[in-house]
Amino acid sequence: MLRKLWDTTFHLEGKFLRTCWQLFIPGRVTLEFFKGKQERYPHPLRMFAIVMFLFLFMVNYTMKTLNEEENGEDWWSDSETTVVVNEDSIVTQNAMPTFERWKSQAILYDIQHDYFKLPPSWQTPETHEVVDSLLSNFNRRNGLAGAPGLPDTLSMDTDTTSFGLFGNDQIRISTFDIARYTPDEIISRYKIKDWWMKIFIRQSLKAYKDPEALVHSYVGSLTWTILALITFMSGVLALLYWRRQRYYVEHFIFLLHYHTGLMLSLLIALIGIELNFWSEWVFAAVFVWATYSCYRALRRYYGQSRGKTILKWVIFGFVYYFSFILLFVLGLIVVFAIY
Repeated sequence: MLRKLWDTTFHLEGKFLRTCWQLFIPGRVTLEFFKGKQERYPHPLRMFAIVMFLFLFMVNYTMKTLNEEENGEDWWSDSETTVVVNEDSIVTQNAMPTFERWKSQAILYDIQHDYFKLPPSWQTPETHEVVDSLLSNFNRRNGLAGAPGLPDTLSMDTDTTSFGLFGNDQIRISTFDIARYTPDEIISRYKIKDWWMKIFIRQSLKAYKDPEALVHSYVGSLTWTILALITFMSGVLALLYWRRQRYYVEHFIFLLHYHTGLMLSLLIALIGIELNFWSEWVFAAVFVWATYSCYRALRRYYGQSRGKTILKWVIFGFVYYFSFILLFVLGLIVVFAIY
């Protein structure tokens, strides 16, 4: 029982570590796999899933680290500093998220508007100074720079926000309404009837409120994008090498191994950047290696001449990058619609 427990716990780890370095030898793992040595390697889908999980985890960690290093300057993040006003410590938020800034500006506008609706006898220099002081402190607490007092307490980025894709199909919505009302209330107030526009507005407002969740959803969608790409490009390889009479699953596993090695390279590059072993230029080296590795893997695995392999490598590369862009954009649209 103890030996079984040991094998179950560490057998996959041994295979995983051994396979990792072999993935950097183009086409080797796939050749060995189809020579009947499957027991020496993890299942291709399992290996791909483990490496992809680690890669996406590292991407999310890197994004969080960069966000903190930028001291909250990203469009969705906050940072805090402390200032002293009249011997009172006030926490000031810098680089507020866009939606939170709009909410704060809407509050200031309402206060200012309500003040000027008071009877004229109440709008004395003293009350004006009191309201001006309150709004100034509110600005400091919420990082609304450039708005020191009541007369110019609003420094909006824009009065309206456009929703839609192009020209006449766009709908302009008051920024204050975005801050004040729920998506359904906005749809009702602006009498929006189009089904697609309703979805677009709901999802856009959700993105304004929680943009970080949208970014992480996009990152998470990469797994399905790459799997869809592998599925499609396996069919392309089947057409390019139809005379070889290989099964579709052989092309599929070949691309699984190739993409696992590519994700592993990107994972190592991200770890090295995080540990300051090298700069972001390492991604250029990974791109060059991945391009050349694809050619070497095709030639080693399919065993054709250099000329034929180069021709099919160029055709494969062109279809690959075009398909990746198309599937990536489609994935973004799907994630945006359902996240």
